[in-house]
Amino acid sequence: MAERFDRPITDEEREALTRQVFRLPGRPALAVVCLGELPRFVQQDCAACGIYCEQYALPLGLGQADLADLLEGLAQRGDLDGVLLWPALPAGWDSLAVSRGKLVSAPAWAQVLELAVARAEQRG
Repeated sequence: MAERFDRPITDEEREALTRQVFRLPGRPALAVVCLGELPRFVQQDCAACGIYCEQYALPLGLGQADLADLLEGLAQRGDLDGVLLWPALPAGWDSLAVSRGKLVSAPAWAQVLELAVARAEQRG
């Protein structure tokens, strides 16, 4: 499958994720940190699948240290199954020195959601 961060998940992907979420004892939770404007479909897809989505729309001029602090704080939270930085780091920024355990990196939006659901299953 080609990279798909520019559009919502398909009906088939939504149905499969919803079935997985329905079987879980708790609701999966994903934090999405967006540099600039977050596409509307992110919240819509999460809601349709039963995934809690906490959004952080940050100004484009935010400093690297501030972003690293936010991501570190989110990664430490026990109630989140994943943290996604959307889009990837701005050009010229080095990798952020944060706890990578919950930072989600996947080639497609549907896979980000699948990873959050899988971590929720592990959390039980």
